[in-house]
Amino acid sequence: MFLIALLTKALTTAVIVLAASFVAERARPFLAALVLALPISTGPAYVILALDHDAAFIADAALSSLAGNVAIAPAAIAYAVLARRGAGLLPSYLAMIAAWLAAALAVKAFAWTTVSAVILNLVVFALATAITWRWRGGGKPPAMQRGWYDLPLRAAIVVSVVVSVILVSERLGPAATGIAALFPASFTSFILLMHHRLGGPAVASAFVNGMTMIFGFTGFLLALHLFAAQGAIWTGLAVGLAIPVAWSALLLVLSRRGARAAP
Repeated sequence: MFLIALLTKALTTAVIVLAASFVAERARPFLAALVLALPISTGPAYVILALDHDAAFIADAALSSLAGNVAIAPAAIAYAVLARRGAGLLPSYLAMIAAWLAAALAVKAFAWTTVSAVILNLVVFALATAITWRWRGGGKPPAMQRGWYDLPLRAAIVVSVVVSVILVSERLGPAATGIAALFPASFTSFILLMHHRLGGPAVASAFVNGMTMIFGFTGFLLALHLFAAQGAIWTGLAVGLAIPVAWSALLLVLSRRGARAAP
């Protein structure tokens, strides 16, 4: 079961990050963020968990994930601040990891209820969106030519990152595993792939655009927790996965209307 979960999460994350990288090369960072913010790796991970655990376990895990979800906001801000100033891949990436880890550990130090976790998400992501609003634009990157090795290399980087995180988390025990399960593998892989290719400001733009899309992911975790608490895990997964898809579709429609209305 562990190997199945490992391969499933690695492969689904690879698919979503590769799709986002191709979108980012051809369109606005906004569209890349739409792809990255979908729970395409987290969703299958919870499906695997649901096959091996009862509803109470899934409900508790989803509540923990809901509270810890806010750690992505300081991570995005830390990366964007440095990347936009030309700090380079390594310092920008390390700042992102440090900010995410510090925020995740701080959140895990408290006991959260459903209401308090939802309020935390609303407050943190509203503030993060307001702080990063001016950084959202990125323009359309120039067309780039690829070598035969481009796609396999990208896939290898993504899979390596995801597998490393999961293997390390398993060795550190359940508490660390709970934190590592929320590790932003999609955004991490996207940064490693695209920082030099598109430039820090463009990648930062995609990252901070995700602060708006992440509300859909929050809805996924909330629905899963609420339904699982009632013993309806699979209903929760179905409803939860529909929420970020609908939210992203709504944002896409609003974005296109705004683009057509612009002079």
